[in-house]
Order: sequence, then structure tokens, then C-alpha cells
Amino acid sequence: MATKKSRLEVLRSLLQEHTFESQEGILRALIDSGFSVAQPTLSRDLRALKVSKVFTESGTYAYVLPQAKVEHEVRRHVVPHTYGFQSVEFSGNLAIIKTASGYASSLSGELDNLNSREVLGTVAGDDTIIVVLREGTSRSVVTNMLKAVIPHYGE
Repeated sequence: MATKKSRLEVLRSLLQEHTFESQEGILRALIDSGFSVAQPTLSRDLRALKVSKVFTESGTYAYVLPQAKVEHEVRRHVVPHTYGFQSVEFSGNLAIIKTASGYASSLSGELDNLNSREVLGTVAGDDTIIVVLREGTSRSVVTNMLKAVIPHYGE
């Protein structure tokens, strides 16, 4: 029986070498690699690897590893875009970011990849992201993070 560690290594390798538009495609590739995996296990594995679903230049979505672990070849196919960004509002140490439907997870993943010490974490739904800031953190931190991942933000 294959271990979780070896399954995650194969999954990481598959995501680096191939473009997958659906979890079903990833599941088939894992099965072809000799792993008997159910969809809920795959979802947990993708979460453990911090995999994001991003918009591609072909107008579809693809599952990719966090920026630091994604090979240049895969990243090159991702179109710079606004991640469906619509607005940001603040309440205390929370930033509430609204996106178009289906974009929150991708934008949240990009914000997480910035590894800001001032951000305790993000929670993404379908079209909303909650960014939890450390107490006393300036709201400009979120603005600067958005400028880092969204072309022409704030211009």
C-alpha cells in the first residue's frame, strides 16, 4: 500500500509536468500512476499542497502548485489578469475582498504566496476573501499585496 507521502510526491510531480483542468483528470493520472484514491482524499491532498485553480490563456482553469514550487513552463501559461477583483473593504483587522464568481480561491492563493508576516491568514469562498491582519497592521499592507498580484491595481 502506497503511503500518503509518496502519493503527495507523485501528485506534486504530476502537477509540475502536466496541466489539469479538473480534479477528475488529476484523479485519473494518480490512478494511472498506481494509486487507488477517492475524490475526497484528492481534495485533501490538493489542500495540503496548497494547490490553486488559476485562469489560463486558453480561457480555462488549471490546477497549479504555489508559485515557489511551480516550474517556469507551467507558470508561463497563466495570463496576468485581475483575478476577477471587484472591491476591498475593511472592518477592524479584517479586509473583505470581493471578486467575480469563482475567482476568490485563485486570488487568495496568490495573496498567500506572498507570505506576508502581517497577514495571519485568508479564507476564500466563491466570490469573497477574508484577510485577517495582525492587530495594529496598516490597511496599506493589503493594498500593497493587491498591487503585487493584480496588474494596474490602484492606478
